Amino acid sequence: MDTNNGNNNTSDANPAQEELDPTSDERMKLYLEQQKAEEAERARLTEEWTERLVGKRYIEPKEGEEAPAAAEAEAEAEAVLDEGSSFSNASLRKPYRVLKGERAVMTLDYCAARLNVRVDDEGRCTGVFFA
Repeated sequence: MDTNNGNNNTSDANPAQEELDPTSDERMKLYLEQQKAEEAERARLTEEWTERLVGKRYIEPKEGEEAPAAAEAEAEAEAVLDEGSSFSNASLRKPYRVLKGERAVMTLDYCAARLNVRVDDEGRCTGVFFA
C-alpha cells in the first residue's frame, strides 16, 4: 500500500507550514514591539498620575450625588488637580477605580487602560497603577 499518495517527496516538511513561518515570525515581532510600546506608555502614565495624585486627599462623592455634566466635570478636574491638596472622581482618567484601604478587595479582571488609585484609610492617595 502506497502511504504517500503518489507523492515522491519523502521529506516530512510541510510546504504550507514553511510558507507560514516567516509570516508568523513577523507577526510575533510586531506583537512584541506593540507590547513594548504599550508597556512604555503605561509606565509613562503611571509616573504622570503618581505625580498628580500621590499624597493628595480623595474627595469621595456623596451617596446619591449625580455626576456633573462632561464639560463641567473636565473644568472641575483641572481645578482640583491644580489646587494641589485633593482630587475627586471628576479629576480621574476613565476608566478608573479607587481602592480604599490597605486591604481593598478588587476584581481580577484585567483592563490595561484602567487607572487604579490606592487610597489609605485617611483618604490619602498612596499609589497608582494600570490594570
